[in-house]
Amino acid sequence: MKLTTSVLLPLLPALSSSAAVRRQNGDGPQGSGDATQGDLGARPPPRFPFPVIEFPVAKETIVFNETRYIQPGEVFDGGMKRYERQEGSCNEQAEGTDADTVFNLLPGSTIRNVIIGKHQAEGIHALGDAWVENVWWEDVCEDALTSKGLNTQLRVIGGGARNATDKIFQDNSLGGKVNITGFYAETFGTFYQSCGNCLNQAKRNVTIENVIAINGTRMGIINPNYGDEYRIKDSQIVDVTRYVDKEIGNNVQTVPYTVGTGPDEKYALYNLTRDHITEFKGEVLNQYTPADPYPWLGEFWKGNSTAKL
Repeated sequence: MKLTTSVLLPLLPALSSSAAVRRQNGDGPQGSGDATQGDLGARPPPRFPFPVIEFPVAKETIVFNETRYIQPGEVFDGGMKRYERQEGSCNEQAEGTDADTVFNLLPGSTIRNVIIGKHQAEGIHALGDAWVENVWWEDVCEDALTSKGLNTQLRVIGGGARNATDKIFQDNSLGGKVNITGFYAETFGTFYQSCGNCLNQAKRNVTIENVIAINGTRMGIINPNYGDEYRIKDSQIVDVTRYVDKEIGNNVQTVPYTVGTGPDEKYALYNLTRDHITEFKGEVLNQYTPADPYPWLGEFWKGNSTAKL
């Protein structure tokens, strides 16, 4: 079935008077939030809409000779240009390293308004706490975004990714937290995966909120034997086979084995009804509209989207 929908772009500030980005407060039991975005209120409000179900069209491509490192405290604003590595090549069977990425985010950095081009071995690695805002992956190879480091808090707001044969978000952090808000995913294997066989393992925590996901195998893979917590809420999902698989992870780099799927009361902390997880039917139900949008937004989105359901 094909649905053609009009995508709301944030050119009507009057509509945004009641719009707000939810804050997560404290680790909690089933249905409650985590602290991954507890400092969101200290940052300026986003100037882009999310989620948006249309990919931006880049007008310019920037090619790096080597990985671009975003320094601590730096805000890298890509101006909705497409970024690629000169010798970027996709090998879906290989696990990419920090040397294979387009961007590496050092602790305390921000990347925003970026399009990652096709055929890149790795998109972005976060090597510590980082913000990823309005970043789009045109065609994911092995992973789009990987979290690394000790107790890394990775915050993703807006953006989207498509054609991820393997994973979109890979969490290799040691005791980290990932919060994904307002993201659009189209055709993927796994939306979020907690590493099942890293050499160093610890509890990881993910909250997926207000996302739209179309045509995927699963929304998450977690390791209950390390205490992982997985939450999803206020999201629209269609043609995704499973919400979460639970595996017994290890630190000896062997293939983990699956021990269950679906919600529970300790690790997979969600309920379809209570947490407002509904079927996507072509209309974005909970779109954030900024009061002060970027003036150039209309240059990169056509304003209409065709979603294949």
